[in-house]
Amino acid sequence: MKKAEIKVGGTYLAKVSGTVVPVRIRAEHPRCGWVGVNAVTNREVRIKTAARLRREVRPNADRREV
Repeated sequence: MKKAEIKVGGTYLAKVSGTVVPVRIRAEHPRCGWVGVNAVTNREVRIKTAARLRREVRPNADRREV
């Protein structure tokens, strides 16, 4: 992703400790990057570059009606 595409309050798939998990962005970091919360573990994570973010997660967007 690109830096301009990241919005505070959004949820994105991010690579954290070798695993891709949903991360909710809480704020911009004062130096660079963002501060987020890992949705699986509820721990705070720091995203230094937009390259760690894969795509935005939208509720019910990936579910298909059967």
